This record gives sequence, structure tokens and C-alpha cells, in this order.
Amino acid sequence: MKHKIKPSIIILFTLMILNSSCKKSFVNLTPEGIVPVNTYYATEIDIRSALSGVYNSLRPIYNNQWAFSELPSDNTETTGESEAGWGEEDKLNWNSTSANLQLAWSRHYSTISYCNILLGRITPVPMAETNRANYIAQCKFIRALMYFNLVRMFGAVPLVLTEITSEEQAYTFNRVPVTDVYTQIEKDLNEAAAVLPLSYPAADIGRATSTAAKALLGKVYLFENKMALAEAKLAEVVPLAPSPLLSYDRVFGLGNDNNSDIIFSIQYLAGGFGEGNGFASGFVPQVSGTSIIGVSGASFNMGTLDLNNAFEAGDLRKNISIGVFQSGSITYYYARKFVYQSVAAGAEGDNDWPVLRYGDVLLMYAEALNENGNTANALIQLNKVRTRAGLPERTGLSQADARTAIRNDRRVELGFEGERWFDLIRWNTYVAVMQAYKNKYVPISGSFANIVPTLNLYPIPSREITLNPNLTQNPGY
Repeated sequence: MKHKIKPSIIILFTLMILNSSCKKSFVNLTPEGIVPVNTYYATEIDIRSALSGVYNSLRPIYNNQWAFSELPSDNTETTGESEAGWGEEDKLNWNSTSANLQLAWSRHYSTISYCNILLGRITPVPMAETNRANYIAQCKFIRALMYFNLVRMFGAVPLVLTEITSEEQAYTFNRVPVTDVYTQIEKDLNEAAAVLPLSYPAADIGRATSTAAKALLGKVYLFENKMALAEAKLAEVVPLAPSPLLSYDRVFGLGNDNNSDIIFSIQYLAGGFGEGNGFASGFVPQVSGTSIIGVSGASFNMGTLDLNNAFEAGDLRKNISIGVFQSGSITYYYARKFVYQSVAAGAEGDNDWPVLRYGDVLLMYAEALNENGNTANALIQLNKVRTRAGLPERTGLSQADARTAIRNDRRVELGFEGERWFDLIRWNTYVAVMQAYKNKYVPISGSFANIVPTLNLYPIPSREITLNPNLTQNPGY
């Protein structure tokens, strides 16, 4: 019997080399060919091309990442026609054989592998040392982002930091404690922030910056409940935010990519070469036919009545964020902020996916300040976001009331963007919130999972445990 190779971690000595095209510079990539790794990393051009491939690998990940970070929450849901694809995420009844989870695991580790190969082979390549340091820092930022996703989804995971060159080596990687994963994430981001520039020329727009590294590190500290560190790191980012914030209608929409609210986003390009996304066609109700964007939708990531009702009266974000479609007696809510475009049948979307933006940073900073006892300053940060939304300022709140206010604004400011589920988990409110949501909106039919504490982690895909029996399963699965 042949040995099985663990494809989630091992890159099989070949790398897809991708070249750039036009509009979105280094991320406009089309396949050119397969080149053996051992003969490839010889010039700076090779390194830049490989780094472009690393960025390119983020696209399929974030085409679906909303399903793991938003769909299980009270913000979004599937409908009948989309149950087959993402119903287990919506109903919280996923299991270790989930094909969706297996694909997410594999894609994240593939991107980590691309980073590790480049990091391990860049040292002897002739180039200016400043360029070398920049390429290394970009890879470390992306690797940290991948591990941040993985540790929030699965908890303890294998921590792979070097190129794997044999099947036997792959089996030596077992799950390491969550604290070890976070320590490495912090290390990568601190090192990246110290090297990356504040901005790039237009030809390199979309690459990771020092601001992105600091903002992500601030978020990492929040998830670790290191509030003092979170406050200090986010304080370095807040002064860089536009004042006033860019209006919400200009943050989202066709042609508004890479605007002043965006710190880091996944760059997509329409055109049918696998470089676009399915947000516009996927996030509208199927029953809408061609009336919203020109093609029939798939009803993925549909908004809930609960999210719709979470917006205060007069909130300017509401009509930008959430669309409403009426079909007979049924009202559908959809992620309008991602469907501001018309698409031809089968065409890919062009709009980018925001990973980090200043609206998020200000609310994280407000949260850290409030948890550290500085409620008055926390409200100042919160009110910057509320002013953009056309809402009255919050003043004179207690720490507990400020906590509630910040969390409520965070929900509507970032709705559909893949923050809600992980926020509920880090606040340790997911059981109570989702039980209340289930009791209010979900008929007692047995199709919705029991809301139990072990839902805070996804199961390790069973295929991974079959390939490497040293891996252990998360509790509850």
C-alpha cells in the first residue's frame, strides 16, 4: 500500500508561477506554467512572481471565508436553495467530514506553504537588501493572517514555519498549543510592521503595509484578551485614519476599492480568469431573478431580520449594508454592500473583500480603551464611527453600557464582513446570543444544532486525522 501525502501542508516541489497584467497591478495574475521549485528561485523577478502567487492564493480563501466567520452568527443565514452548499454553517451542525472545512484547511495551509518556500529560498537570491526585507515582511504578514484565521477556527493547529520536503517530515507536525500559535503570529506581525512601508506606488497598490501589520496585531491582541497591548498597538494606527472618516457609501460599491477606509483587502479582478469573486451573484436572493444585478443569485450570506432590526433609526449605513427584496409574503435581506454591480451570466465580480479598515480599527480601539477603564476616551472613538453613520453621539455611559454600545455598533458597522461570529466567541456570548436567536426565529424542527460551548471551535477535518493519526480532535466532535 502506498503512503498517503498530507496535501494540506506539503507543496509537491512545483509552484504555480503567475504573471501580472493590468488594472490591479501585481494581483492581476494569469497562469503561465508550472516550474520546478528547485530551479526557479534564482532572480528577484522570480521572487516577485512567487510573492504575487502568494497574494493570488488568498482569493479562493476569501471567496468563502464569510461562511465560517459570519454565517454561523445571528447576522446571516441560508435559505432553502442554498442549504445544500452552506446549510451546516448556518445551522451550526457541521461535523468533521465537512467538505467545506476540509477545503478551508487545505487552502490556508497551501498559502502558508507558499510563504514558507519563499522565505526559505530568498536569502541567496541577488537583490537590494531593502527589497529582500520587504518581500520577507509581506510573506510574514500573510502567514500571520493565515494562522490567525486557523487558530480562531480550529484552536490548536500544526505550526509549520519551514518548507516541508518529505512525506516523513510532514507527519512530525502535530497540533501545538493556541498560545504558541499566537506567539508566532505576534512575532511575524511585529517583524513585518518594523519593515513594511506606510504605502506603495500605484503599481503596487494592495500589498501589505506597516499599518496593516499593526492593525492586525491590535486585533490579535484583542482576541488574546491582551487589552493593554491592544490599546497601545491600535493607538499607533488610529492617527492614520482619515478625519472625518470617508462616507460609508464611498467605502463600498463598484469602483471604490482601495479607498481611504481600507487598510488591507483581498484584491479581485473580473474577467473570467479565476481572479474575480462570486459575491455579487452569490449574495442576492435566488428568487430575485435578474432584477437586482442582472443574473439570478444563489442566496448565500443572506441577512437576517435580526440584523436588519439592529440598525438604529436614521443610521446611514443601513441602506448601504443591507438590501431588501420582497417576494410575495416573504422578505429577503441581502448583503447589499457587496453587490453594487451588474454582472453578466457566469461573470466574476471585481469588488475587493475588506480584511482590515479604519471603521474596524476605531471600534477595536474603543473596546480596548473601555476594557482598560478609559470609557470617556472610548466613547470619543466610538462617536467617530457614529458620526459617519449620522447617529447622535454616545455620552456619559458607564463602562458596562459603553461595552454594549460598542458591541452593537460593531455589529452593524461590520455586518456581512466576517467579524460577527468570531466576535461573539471572543466575548464569550455566542451561546447566549445564538440560543436567544434560535428561540426567537427558528422553529423547533431539530434542523438547528443545540447551542453548546464546544461550537467555539470547528472540528479538525477527519481526512487530516486519517492522514496523520497523531492529530487529535477538538472536544464535542
